[in-house]
Amino acid sequence: MKKSDKKLKYFRIFACVLTVLLSLSVGFTGCANSKQEINMTEDELPYGATMRSDKNSFSVPVTYDRRFVSEEQIAVVADYFAAIQNQDQELYLASALPIYTDYQIHKVYSYQDVGELVQGLHEGIAGQTGEDFEFNMILVNSFSQDTTFGRLEAILDLLDHVDDPDAESGEKFSKRMQGAWALELEWNLLYDQQSSSGTVESQWVYLFQVDDQYYCCM
Repeated sequence: MKKSDKKLKYFRIFACVLTVLLSLSVGFTGCANSKQEINMTEDELPYGATMRSDKNSFSVPVTYDRRFVSEEQIAVVADYFAAIQNQDQELYLASALPIYTDYQIHKVYSYQDVGELVQGLHEGIAGQTGEDFEFNMILVNSFSQDTTFGRLEAILDLLDHVDDPDAESGEKFSKRMQGAWALELEWNLLYDQQSSSGTVESQWVYLFQVDDQYYCCM
């Protein structure tokens, strides 16, 4: 059956208040001498210059720039979305940031447990396709480690706010974490028994390293 392309309307899954929008504009000015060569090493190239599409190594297919994001980090991102796709509670608990999962269940949605949360997340995407779906490809289109402004600053402020003030360390989440990353994703979805496809653009996911483990939230 011939595939039909359809652009899916962008939607937000979560009700947390992250209203800071970032835009990145990159300008390029040509040299006066068109024959002048610019020599750059691979390490000097910006994010996106060496994208790798991997359809087999992770739980869902992912395209990313291997110079900026490690396989271990991508594996957690892939597991997070595979858990939503397959409504896999155990995989979701293993890949999702625990304190944010608790916040979603008890404060954002008033769900009974993680099973209801995962079902709700799955239905949120399926509502855009009209039926069940699978991730044909997740593209990591941009990447940031800057925690001083923008999206990472906003999510860290939220996590510090919802963190348990009686934590054993006495420190808020932003002080306990070992690293934080913001990844802008594009989802390519298959649905209608894989005869149709669509995209969801500019969906952000946040990756954190805590106690030597990586976790996602969105």
